[in-house]
Amino acid sequence: MTAPVGNSARCEVQSCPDIEFGRFDGHILRLDLSLPIGVDAPAVVLYLHGGGWMIGSRKSRAVRAERLARHGFAVASIDYRPSTAAPFPAQIVDVGAAIEWLKGPGQAFGLDSNRLALWGASAGAHLALLAAATPTIPRVQHRLPSPAANVRAAVGFFGCYDLTSRGDDDRPDAGSGIPREILEQEWPPGVPAPPSSRYLRARLLGVDESTLSDRDLATISPFAKAHHIRVPIFLLHGTRDSITSVQQSRRMARELRRLGGTARLSLLEGANHEDAAFDTDATIAKVAAFLREHLGPFCTPPLTSKHVIQQGD
Repeated sequence: MTAPVGNSARCEVQSCPDIEFGRFDGHILRLDLSLPIGVDAPAVVLYLHGGGWMIGSRKSRAVRAERLARHGFAVASIDYRPSTAAPFPAQIVDVGAAIEWLKGPGQAFGLDSNRLALWGASAGAHLALLAAATPTIPRVQHRLPSPAANVRAAVGFFGCYDLTSRGDDDRPDAGSGIPREILEQEWPPGVPAPPSSRYLRARLLGVDESTLSDRDLATISPFAKAHHIRVPIFLLHGTRDSITSVQQSRRMARELRRLGGTARLSLLEGANHEDAAFDTDATIAKVAAFLREHLGPFCTPPLTSKHVIQQGD
């Protein structure tokens, strides 16, 4: 018989890196899985990294994933195709492929993929909410699992949710400098560094920046698709964000509530974009508490259970 573990419990974590979960047009997609040791059938959190839909990888915030896993969740940090390799909706297709893997081969790791949440930061937060608003993902070979039908909650760190010109009225904090980490990022050849938000959005859609319209941008805006979001949402944003205005999260939460949805908003006072404040024990504990509320508590297995999964078994 399993026994629920208290909220203050901390688990040891087993890392299972570099697992292939899909291939599209010669692009191999991999994920890193962080497993809480001693937890029976853990709920799963699928993490999406940031990087303007163009750069970054599943390894960008490994410590962030591990810290949540210590609260008893299995965290799958995935790669998705960058906009330089494939335009939208490729990124949502990749989320669907990851869910398909979690519900298939991923079961060998003892996961409870019926208790699944999405979590993302920056561009990944945008994709997490957009996926939560996507009821179907058609594909030539077969239909991939619908993110909207398979997730129970979603969490967004400092995301941009209204990509239209209306969202551009939400001005970032001009008094906070752009974090050095972001200024020093390496962008693909030919990309202006740092690229404008409009440039990044055009590349995501696969269109020329000069032809980009609000109609185009609405198709990739979670704000415009908020009526399709049926799961509880938790948005966290710094009040001094110099990249994406905190108003993006405020307006998104307000819109979800207006439509009758469940939306929680936590503002980190003085925090900038990708601030260290998002990786503190206190912030991760807030995320864990929200997920536990909507995915259910985790349990320890009997002492006779095998706690550590051997890759390849």
